Amino acid sequence: MNLMEMILALLAVVLFTTLSLSYNQSIWRQTDYLNNATLTVQASQLCHSVLDEADAKLFSKQLDISNLVTTYNFTRTKTYSHLAQTFTIKAVAVDCDSLGGNLSSPNPNSFFKRIVVTVSGPSSLTRPVTMMRLYTKTFM
Repeated sequence: MNLMEMILALLAVVLFTTLSLSYNQSIWRQTDYLNNATLTVQASQLCHSVLDEADAKLFSKQLDISNLVTTYNFTRTKTYSHLAQTFTIKAVAVDCDSLGGNLSSPNPNSFFKRIVVTVSGPSSLTRPVTMMRLYTKTFM
């Protein structure tokens, strides 16, 4: 083997190593995207479950709208064994105006209540998921 063949073999090894590393890097990036999407879907489901629970309790008359603010101010943690992740669920219920804006002072007799649920989780969830629902008192 002469010097030129040795240099060509060395360049081929460098080329294939570079291609292999860039391919593996793109696969790891796609894995991160998939993990984040999975955790975002799970966090969205947790937000919906809290808001749907409030809907069901209001609809079935287990909860009065005047007690919504006291009942739905909490922080919980939820662990899923299939994901091996822990999520933090924070619900904040307040009296608000008809557009969902904060009142200057709390008014327990307000016709409008707002629940904001924020789910944060592991570091692979890039941003917390937040959902809001506005409730209106329709009966006097």
